[in-house]
Amino acid sequence: MMRRCWIGMGAGLLVWGAGLVQAACLNPEVLHVALIPKNAQSVQEQAQAPLLQALRESTGKPVQMLPVASYAAVIESLPTGQAQVAELGPAGYALLAKRSTRFVPFATLSNSHEVGRYHSLLVVRADSGIRDIQGLRGRALALTDPSSTSGAIVPELAVPQLTGYKLGHFFARVVFMGSHDKALAAVREGKAQAAFVASSQLDEAGPAWRVLWRSPALVGSPFLLDTTLCPALQHAVRQAFLAKQAQLQPWLRIKNYRQVVPVTAQDYAGIQSLLTGAP
Repeated sequence: MMRRCWIGMGAGLLVWGAGLVQAACLNPEVLHVALIPKNAQSVQEQAQAPLLQALRESTGKPVQMLPVASYAAVIESLPTGQAQVAELGPAGYALLAKRSTRFVPFATLSNSHEVGRYHSLLVVRADSGIRDIQGLRGRALALTDPSSTSGAIVPELAVPQLTGYKLGHFFARVVFMGSHDKALAAVREGKAQAAFVASSQLDEAGPAWRVLWRSPALVGSPFLLDTTLCPALQHAVRQAFLAKQAQLQPWLRIKNYRQVVPVTAQDYAGIQSLLTGAP
């Protein structure tokens, strides 16, 4: 009788403990999503509508897009609890991973069934007469955001290798425009003579631009989720991205991709190693 009593108590404790684990997980009333600002905010909000709707349907929760003005603001939105799901640049994720392993990459955008990749491009206007990077010495350069992989971090590493000078010494003026489309607009309007942008943000076949340099392939920007979210909610977020491909097609077309593919932290080991070895 005593043994049965202890067994019963043990089973009860296991159920009670499981309840505590479930109660301790994060289950927000509203799911907040933060995305890196590649376009103007008004364009950004309209473009994300299919994704936000897929998240609402999958999670059964209201979903709100968190307005952010910089890559750094997206990075900070996760540890501060302002957002539970976020898109970061590869370097942004690598920087966040140095601080915490609480946020994990689970998806990226691609044009095939494999992990999506893109390039950092150095571009000038096609009618500029500039044929190579040496023609930009002493000119003005437009970058996107200090935490952008293709629009700032890769250029900082690449320019010294290409020219023998640090980026700030080779160019007479370097300006951060805040997004890829604004960096391109600066060159188009003559406010800068060149820009570093992501290949996914530019029609390379168009007649307006000349590409002077292309980086090695970079793994696509990861979408991250907070692992303190309740397991069922984490699963629902993943499903919204990975199991609703047809519904997400309008969103993917705007972003110049065809599908969403799964990723893990290991896919970003290369960029983490690059940043660790950077001076």
